[in-house]
Amino acid sequence: MDEHCLSIIKSSKFLKYLQNIGIETDVIISTIFSEFNRGTFNNFINNHEKKLSPNIYIENLVFTQVCKYLNDNYIESFLFENNGKIDIKSIIAHSKSLIQRPDITIPFESDVGFKEPDNLNGFIRIARFEHQLAERTYSTDNTKQETVLFEGLLPIKMQTNPLYCQNSSDDIWNNIFCFGEPIIQAIYPNLHSIEAPNVLWINSELLEMLDLTLDTYKNGLRALDSNQEAVLIYRQWREELIGNGASLAGTNANIARLKGCDLILREDCYQKLKDIIPNVVFYTDLLNSR
Repeated sequence: MDEHCLSIIKSSKFLKYLQNIGIETDVIISTIFSEFNRGTFNNFINNHEKKLSPNIYIENLVFTQVCKYLNDNYIESFLFENNGKIDIKSIIAHSKSLIQRPDITIPFESDVGFKEPDNLNGFIRIARFEHQLAERTYSTDNTKQETVLFEGLLPIKMQTNPLYCQNSSDDIWNNIFCFGEPIIQAIYPNLHSIEAPNVLWINSELLEMLDLTLDTYKNGLRALDSNQEAVLIYRQWREELIGNGASLAGTNANIARLKGCDLILREDCYQKLKDIIPNVVFYTDLLNSR
C-alpha cells in the first residue's frame, strides 16, 4: 500500500471520530490494511493521466471495518453522533449549488498576494477555492502539473491560507462552524468520499453578527436576510473532464481539470462585514506541484 492510500485511510472522519472519543483504532487500521484490495483500487487509477479518479472504495472499506469493530466490541453502548455521522444535508446542498464555471482567471494564471475582491453585479466574491490540472505532457521541464488556489478574507494583513479549516461540514448545520476561531471563512476538504467535497462557508459567529440565517439545505448552501432573500451563496463547479486516452468511459475517467467553488456575499452585507472587521483584507494563496 502506497503513502497516498495510507493518507486517505488515516484522514478518515470515522477513524478520527473514534480517536476523539477515546477509542483505540490501531486494530481497526491493521484490519483495513489486510483487507485492502489493490486490484479493486487500481480500477480507479487513470494511467493515461497518472491520476486517481474520485472514488469511495477506501471510505467504504474503512466504514465497513469500523462498524464491524464497534459491533463486536460496543454493540450495546455505541452511537454515531454529530461529526461521526454522514453529512446528508451538505451532500444535498452541494448538489443544488452546481453552476457553470464563472469567467475568472484560472489558478495557473493567478498571483499570490493582496487585492480587492471581485464585484459580481452587486455581490462580492469573498472566497474561492479551485484546483487545476495541466494538460498531460511528457517533457522534462519544470512546467506546473497542478495548482490549488485558496482565496478569501483575512481579519488582518498576513500572508497565510485564508481558507484553513479544522471543522467538519456538519458543523455548518449546527451553527458552530469555525466557532471561536479568528477565521472569516474556511473550506472543508473531503476527497474520495460519499460526502460533499470542498464545502466552503463563513464562520457561524459572523453569520449571526450579520443577522443572517441558514436556508434549508434543499435550496443549496446559502444564507438569508430578514426578508428571506439569499445574500450569501455557495457555488461549485467541475469542468473539462479527463478521459482515459480517447474515452470518457470507465471508473477512471471522472477527473476534472478544473474543479472549484466560491462564496459570494451581497454588497451591502459585505460593507457590514467590513464595519465589523475594519482591517479585513482579501488574499490569494497558491499551492503548486510539478
